[in-house]
Amino acid sequence: MIKSIIAVLLLFLGTAMLLSQDPVTVKMTVPSVVGAGQEFRVSITIDKGELEEFSRLQQELPSGLVARQDNSGSADYSFDNQRVRFIWLKLPSESPILLNYKVLVNERLKGTFTLGGEFSYVENNERKSVNLRPESINITPSPSVSADRQIDIGSYTSVLATEQASTSSTSNVTCIRQTPYKARTGNDIMVNLLVYKRNMNKFAKIEEQIPQGFEAIAVESREGLFTYKEGVAKFVWMNLPEEPGFTVSYRLIPEASKSIDDLQISGTLSYILEGRNISVDIVQKDVYLSGISNANIEALMVSLESGEELPAGKPVRTEQVEIKPPPVKEEKPVVKEEKPVVKEEKPVIRETRTVSTGLSGVPERQRLPVQDGIYYRVQLAATSRFSDANKAFAANNLSRPVLVERHNGLYKYTIGSFSTYDQANDFRNTVLSRGIRGAFVVAYRNGKRINVIDARKATGG
Repeated sequence: MIKSIIAVLLLFLGTAMLLSQDPVTVKMTVPSVVGAGQEFRVSITIDKGELEEFSRLQQELPSGLVARQDNSGSADYSFDNQRVRFIWLKLPSESPILLNYKVLVNERLKGTFTLGGEFSYVENNERKSVNLRPESINITPSPSVSADRQIDIGSYTSVLATEQASTSSTSNVTCIRQTPYKARTGNDIMVNLLVYKRNMNKFAKIEEQIPQGFEAIAVESREGLFTYKEGVAKFVWMNLPEEPGFTVSYRLIPEASKSIDDLQISGTLSYILEGRNISVDIVQKDVYLSGISNANIEALMVSLESGEELPAGKPVRTEQVEIKPPPVKEEKPVVKEEKPVVKEEKPVIRETRTVSTGLSGVPERQRLPVQDGIYYRVQLAATSRFSDANKAFAANNLSRPVLVERHNGLYKYTIGSFSTYDQANDFRNTVLSRGIRGAFVVAYRNGKRINVIDARKATGG
């Protein structure tokens, strides 16, 4: 009898203790109405009680919305495949936990969507979860976007795919944004855009959605009208420049509390084709667009279309020099003393075959041979048609022969052979001083091009 009473009391006490523990609660605060082309904040409050184990907060965003970190506390934040995640290996001791992030709404969106989520955690070796109460959010259309370009958020993915398929079948217009970078002085941020539109020379418009806290000022507009209003940087042309490709740029001035880490830009290039309004998303890539020439643009597009990885921040030199084939004449190289003096190492050629095929019409003495091991050269140019290398650079008084290889559909002209990157880079500076703009260092392993970073790791610098 006594044992039974004790068992009942213990059961009662255990149940009371469980009931006395504070439950885990998660609350979300979002605006009920947001504007297309603008940002809004998602705020999360987690009352975790005594919980300290591994935990995760996850939310799914519809296509057309882009999240960026604002305040994640000690959590590991990520945004991938439209999923926002906050992960804790161990929760902080303080409670409640306050989180927030910002969401940029694509300027073409309209309609209503629902935002929910789940907070999952481990307690007493058991996985548990708390669902966030879903909130309905209405997107008001942007006044700067015409009604025929507005897309309901529920149809964004399918409509965009249809438009892109239609665009690719009727035009090859491309717009690329160089990854924004800090200006040489101050905290300003430079944004360069490349428009490759081939023979399309009529009306066009670029619209870039800029997060709050930044002001945009035009640097180069190529005779287009530049405006910045309500977070939209816009270039408008009644008639595009005649060149197949050209670049424009603008400068972003951040507020004191903002930096390049807070910058996330989305944009579109719009134009009219056969009476239809076509919109192309601007793609951001780690390419070098500052000061790129018309000939460079052609080679850059060939490289991108062929899948060649271009080194970030390295210019692509492609200036084509039209030269009539001259009689072969051996000229003694003109050697000028440079300061600092560059110690050049003569390449050790162990094989005589060329690096690549497709060099018919290129004199044997101008073909780039293969060397064993890892080495560096300086690339001067790349062209779609072969030009006599010695004549093309005769006026630059180079102390070494310029050799030619065929790589990714282009004739590429390089000079020198160096066992270390520093030697090659010093010689690159010499080349720049001789008037060849855009020269850069390239690396090889047994005659095949490799990433310069990988080569430097393999050679210890």
